[in-house]
Amino acid sequence: MKCKEYEPLVSIIMNCYNGEEFLHQALKSILAQHYSNWEIVFWDNQSTDNSADIFKSYKDLRFKYFYANTHTVLYEARNLAFTKCSGELVAFLDVDDWWNSEKLHTQVPLFNDNNIGISCTNYIKINERESAVSEIVAYSSLPCKNVLNNLLDDYFVHMSTLVVRKIAIDKLEYVFDDRFDIIGDMDFVLRLSKNWEMGSIQLPMAYYRWHDNNTGYTSNYKISDEFNIWYSESKDKKEYNQALNFNKLVKKIELYNILKYLNDGERIKALVNIKKISPRQRIKLIVAVFLPNFLVKRLIKGI
Repeated sequence: MKCKEYEPLVSIIMNCYNGEEFLHQALKSILAQHYSNWEIVFWDNQSTDNSADIFKSYKDLRFKYFYANTHTVLYEARNLAFTKCSGELVAFLDVDDWWNSEKLHTQVPLFNDNNIGISCTNYIKINERESAVSEIVAYSSLPCKNVLNNLLDDYFVHMSTLVVRKIAIDKLEYVFDDRFDIIGDMDFVLRLSKNWEMGSIQLPMAYYRWHDNNTGYTSNYKISDEFNIWYSESKDKKEYNQALNFNKLVKKIELYNILKYLNDGERIKALVNIKKISPRQRIKLIVAVFLPNFLVKRLIKGI
């Protein structure tokens, strides 16, 4: 007798605020999935464009629309959307990204292993910030299993590739930290990876559109403030501070602080803190301290 294939319901969270430009492509990539047991939890964060009309034009019972009572920050919206999920697994797709048609079919079977609580895939980065659009595969290879130390060195998970076991999320103290605008994804996955193994797909199964409206890009150097909050609350947790790569992340946070000082014109603070970073980065930043503001911003953008 043939064993029944593992085909759990996957709840796909789509948070949307004025996402009409790329929404059709994202939705069509879900409809094209070779894995069919899914639902879309579409959280409309009070869009003022045609996003709602576009979503409702798809007459599929798996499309579930929710309109926010008030407009919120992204990670609060993600938390609200999560409360509407019915699936055993939870996936995420941002409205300006899209999936390979094999994504769920390839990724879901990883959860046959009960130790796997989180999964991600490689992805293709569509660079739309340059005059000539380019496409690159994000990573040559992805780590798997116990990845906490890897994540502290290089946060390799893109949100639109992520699938998580719902019971793993339920066991967290909280889902997303709504104080963050940029590093909320990283904080979420780090907390999950303390207790669960990662299943990784090496092939790119998602497409990330890297453009001028991405949150991290438009928020300038706010990432520095968010990392300082995260560090102040994480530095004494042994799961983090005993990891080999924790100090690498600390150095990265120190670099972000210096870049923010330079961007804000606080050159003395930047100079005082430059000794904390690596010699390779130090030379370029010392030069930046003495340049005119318009040249400083151009120089540090490439660091």
